[in-house]
Amino acid sequence: MRHTEHRLSELGIRPTAIRQMVLKEITEYNHAFTLADMEQRLTTLDRSTLFRTLTLFVKHKLLHEADNGSGSKLYCPCEYKHEHHHKPHLHFICTACHETYCIKDIDLSILPKPEGYEVEEASLIMRGLCPKCKQSKM
Repeated sequence: MRHTEHRLSELGIRPTAIRQMVLKEITEYNHAFTLADMEQRLTTLDRSTLFRTLTLFVKHKLLHEADNGSGSKLYCPCEYKHEHHHKPHLHFICTACHETYCIKDIDLSILPKPEGYEVEEASLIMRGLCPKCKQSKM
């Protein structure tokens, strides 16, 4: 069984050819991406098929959504181990190249929770220069 088939099956997603193609493409990203980004890379698939596939992947915790304030929904691959979800982490938006990166080595779950509230989701955004843009600026 190929890696993409196995990964989808493990998450309870039927591994169709389209879903495997989208998953393979997702693994090529080292930053967050939009539906439009995916459309440019997978030109043989229509927008609604891609949207439904990405929505399914979010539902099954293969991806998570991020908001960078641009109005476009961003998708980020989740870490998947045995628990099949991502831990709260920050997103870094580069002010030069405008890419959004998941910074997974800073764990937001250690932040104190407000007394009397039930936290369902935590999000933190930092802006500045990514390592590549910082290096090219020097």
